[in-house]
Amino acid sequence: MAKARFLLTAILLVLARPVLAQVPAPVPNPQLDTDRALLVQCLRQGGEAQSGCIGLVAVACVRATSGDRREAETGCARREEAVWRERLNQASLILLRSFDESRRSRFASLNLAWEGYVAQKCAFYGQSQREGYQVGRQAGCELREAAARALELERALPRPAAQRPNQPPQIIR
Repeated sequence: MAKARFLLTAILLVLARPVLAQVPAPVPNPQLDTDRALLVQCLRQGGEAQSGCIGLVAVACVRATSGDRREAETGCARREEAVWRERLNQASLILLRSFDESRRSRFASLNLAWEGYVAQKCAFYGQSQREGYQVGRQAGCELREAAARALELERALPRPAAQRPNQPPQIIR
């Protein structure tokens, strides 16, 4: 399902260049808003500490659940993955805007290949787990892969050039 969603997004992005003029705002959702805020707060630490943010929401969610832990692992992983997917899609849109036609097409192809790789890898990983843990572990794998890719693309985003002041600073003694 995630592969089909991303494929559709990639095709629409390539075909609808005027849409690239704006990055869509995330859909309002109180639970996702809270999850976004937790991730943003963690990601502000920057550098290598950002990879430590992966799983932050899912782990807290599972710990807060009083029901079936295996079922909670799946739901909580998907809940956090939704936030990372938003970040991944936003970073992809910004990068696509900065690319010429040729690079846009190659980037879309790369993303499709990456989605296929993640689907295969996580399905294989899930199937190698004990009965009852497969779905949750597969969801966790998909979460980690989406988060890592989002961080990778965010690091590749174009940065605004530092502007020099019009006049040098004055030293007052």
